Amino acid sequence: MPKSEEPEASDSRVIFAFSFLVFVAVTKTLLTKTVFVHGTPPIAFSAFSCVVTGLCIAPVFFIKPSLYASLTMEMMVGFLIVCLAIALDLALTNMAISLLSVALQQCIKATSPAATVLLESMIDRVCHHPLKYLVVLLLCVGPILTNLGSTSYDSTPIGVIAMVIAVVAGAFKYVLAHAMIKNYKKSLGTLAFTFWVEIFVAVMLVPWAYLNGEAELLIFGADGNGVSMTDWALLSFTGAYGGVRIYSQFALLEFTSATTLAASNVAIQAVTIIMGIYLFDTVVTPYLIAGVSTTIVVSALYTWMSLNGSFKQADKSAPLV
Repeated sequence: MPKSEEPEASDSRVIFAFSFLVFVAVTKTLLTKTVFVHGTPPIAFSAFSCVVTGLCIAPVFFIKPSLYASLTMEMMVGFLIVCLAIALDLALTNMAISLLSVALQQCIKATSPAATVLLESMIDRVCHHPLKYLVVLLLCVGPILTNLGSTSYDSTPIGVIAMVIAVVAGAFKYVLAHAMIKNYKKSLGTLAFTFWVEIFVAVMLVPWAYLNGEAELLIFGADGNGVSMTDWALLSFTGAYGGVRIYSQFALLEFTSATTLAASNVAIQAVTIIMGIYLFDTVVTPYLIAGVSTTIVVSALYTWMSLNGSFKQADKSAPLV
């Protein structure tokens, strides 16, 4: 295993963080899809979820003040870039979930390691083993097949474009957030980092939701008669749960590299796709089966080769040309 991907904690802590992330990620995606099936606007919901999460975290700092930490000017530029990437990833992923089947959305999301590897290559100026580039290229085949096997109800061009951009933004998020957490985890901490991310991302998304009319739709409902208490309860729980998911991602980033976190999505994708097809009555076609199977198999292959050391870098010090 490359030195940069060695965990910094015991195996038991890494396994727990990984398992916790899988459970939270699967249930969060399915809950979010349920919310959008009921007509909730995606950008406004993204902003709302950040506000709810921030409100849920704030009392923790009053109970245990030692967990609170303020941002410094030294952190600010890098932190704002991370928050911008997270805002795009969150908003566009939610848009894609509302417009695509869970199977197609997850297959496109499975290309995240490809984007992450390319970004790490450019940012860290290293050349990975050619086999790694080949495998991540194969990851892009699954979404193409899945899209070919999706009905017009389960796939829209806007949804596909939104998810592709979200994957790129997510790759920036993984790489840059990993670097920030490593540099400032002693002075900032994972919970404080999550809190400030939610606050800044909410500030970025609220104007977007207001300008496109989704804020009004979220508050007053499609018929203008308001949203029921039951719906507000579901929205609040799902929104707050998003904070649990981002916290679980940051917690795992403390122990592993950005590429390892992206690759760990194989378990999340497999379970989410299977449950999504069952719960939301996705039309199953031969191309869909081929695309989903390709995504899961290649993702599993990528994970296995990462763990057994097959992806050793050809020359970690050699700059890219």
